[in-house]
Amino acid sequence: MPLFCELCGNSIQIPKNVIIDGSIFNVCLSCSKRGKPYEPKQPSKQTFSPKKGSIPVSQKKTIKVYPKTIQIIDEKVLKPDFGTIIREARMKKGITQEKVANQLSEKITLYKKIETGGIKPNEILSKKLERVLGIQLYENLVENDENNNDD
Repeated sequence: MPLFCELCGNSIQIPKNVIIDGSIFNVCLSCSKRGKPYEPKQPSKQTFSPKKGSIPVSQKKTIKVYPKTIQIIDEKVLKPDFGTIIREARMKKGITQEKVANQLSEKITLYKKIETGGIKPNEILSKKLERVLGIQLYENLVENDENNNDD
């Protein structure tokens, strides 16, 4: 069965595995220059020998060591109605969209799209919006244990 490049669609003889924006692709030689080479990591094996005298050295144990995984949990998330919150805060202050965009050092078109909810602001821009408009755009995803223990 012929293989096809996942980027350009050309048929490929020898696929190359590359990482592009955190995803792994099977690509042709010319498209492989657009990403970093990917080689699956094999778990390393280390030999463990206990203290002398307790177990003979001939009975060494082999332990597989896997790379440590990092569990990422966002404690705060952007509120779903961020656009409404931003618009209401701006109107409450009585300032125009242009003025807010200037204070944020952003283009007016970007600000309008954020205010209408068409684009989610990144974390840096969200912090600027919170500072300029005096609002909270993030809410806690995980409740504190103290709040859950009302028995």
